[in-house]
Amino acid sequence: MSLLSISELSTHFRLPSGALRALDGVSLDLEAGETLGIVGESGCGKSTLGKSILRLVEPSAGAISFDGEDITTISQRGLALFRRRAQMVFQDPFASLNPRHSIRKILTAPLIVHGIGGSGKVGKAERNRRVEDIVRRVGLEVEALDRYPHEFSGGQRQRIGIARALVLQPDLVICDEPVSALDLSIQAQTLNLLGRMKADLGLSYIFISHDLSVVRYFTDRVMVMYLGRVVESAPTRQLWSTPRHPYTRALMDAVPDPARRRHAAPIRGDLPSPQNLPTGCRFHPRCPLATELCTKVEPPLKDFGNGQSAACHHV
Repeated sequence: MSLLSISELSTHFRLPSGALRALDGVSLDLEAGETLGIVGESGCGKSTLGKSILRLVEPSAGAISFDGEDITTISQRGLALFRRRAQMVFQDPFASLNPRHSIRKILTAPLIVHGIGGSGKVGKAERNRRVEDIVRRVGLEVEALDRYPHEFSGGQRQRIGIARALVLQPDLVICDEPVSALDLSIQAQTLNLLGRMKADLGLSYIFISHDLSVVRYFTDRVMVMYLGRVVESAPTRQLWSTPRHPYTRALMDAVPDPARRRHAAPIRGDLPSPQNLPTGCRFHPRCPLATELCTKVEPPLKDFGNGQSAACHHV
């Protein structure tokens, strides 16, 4: 049984100008201990997917099952228990940390909210022990607990964000662009930290990113999204050796490759608005393979074996 299973998940937002279909029928399965990468351009629904899984935004339709339990219909108490086991690391570590609170208070708050450690001096001592342990695990000194977010660098703040997600000892961590705001050397350190934490704590990750180089290095499997839908899914090595969908190939071509002396080839055209989706295949206005069929009929995901599927009429 998969740790996380999502079926036909949709999240639509009502705006004065009409409905915005941020997610439109997304399905996926995540095994325990697996790292699933979610890639695509900005505006393709990656972050909305992460927030919808945790019900930080409410899905419009579909089902989310976590460890065999339907998350879309559980009570508020059940939702709280689920969020203890599923946490998120946000893109902007400074915006996600309360500047008025010390790091100790930021890391202790989730333990108090979820009733971990009990009450009184014994409970406080237990919470302090867990907070100090996770701070050491992410590579910070215990003395950092009595400082405030503005006193740290961007990389250190992201380590604090990771510590906050892990202090509850979750099973699933959703990483929403966790290294995009960091320079390259700090990116590598943060990815190595996430890798160590996965091995030490037995974590499963959903890793959201627009950086294909990072996704290729860090994930076991990749799901490519375009305008709220999945257009391709495959094990990471297989996706890079045999990309099936024209959009996947376009994303790869947009990454410069000094080893092959290949310059970046930008994807032609602009991303359409989720409020005014193209008919048929959503990628057809930008696709070099598009035919009349593509403008009229939306292609289903086709299974190509070995865990790879793609939604294209001309694959």
